[in-house]
This record gives sequence, structure tokens and C-alpha cells, in this order.
Amino acid sequence: MEKTTLVVMAVPNPNEMASVQSYLKGVLPLLKEAGGRLVKRLKVDRLILGKPSGMVLVMDFDSADAITAMFESDGYAALVPARDRGFTEMNIQLTQEM
Repeated sequence: MEKTTLVVMAVPNPNEMASVQSYLKGVLPLLKEAGGRLVKRLKVDRLILGKPSGMVLVMDFDSADAITAMFESDGYAALVPARDRGFTEMNIQLTQEM
């Protein structure tokens, strides 16, 4: 079984920090329940090229199916309004070793 790494790059909405905190408080337990192992939570310190993302989350999972199931769950659906208010941009990517 090949490990899948979830990489989330997000731009918080500075006018909706309560929504950002609400989303993060709800999503991290869901990711861990789905078998996610935290690799790193990062704050973007400096941008050299491209669009700034602000926050980066990297987690390893045993399978892409586990991640997909979590994002399709009712628990995650309940967090979508907070996500949409709290972030001006969010990129959720499934990655594997090259």
C-alpha cells in the first residue's frame, strides 16, 4: 500500500479569524480520525515566487481513499461554511512520492 500525503495550502481571511479557528478546530480531529499523521503545520514566512498561501498543512495517510472519505463525510460538510468564510483561498492536494 502506497502512502498518500495531504498538502493543504490556505490563505486565511483576516476579517474572519473566528471562522478560521472554528474550521481548524473541527477539521484536525477529522483528519486524525481518518488515520492522518501530522508531518508539519507551517506558516509561510517569505514568498520568493508565486501566490502567497499563508498556511501549509502536511499529513501522511495510508491511502488516498481515507482522505477522500473524510472530505466527503457529513462531519466535513458541516465545516464547509466556516471554511468558505475563513479562507480566501484553499488548495487541498493529494500527493505521492515521485
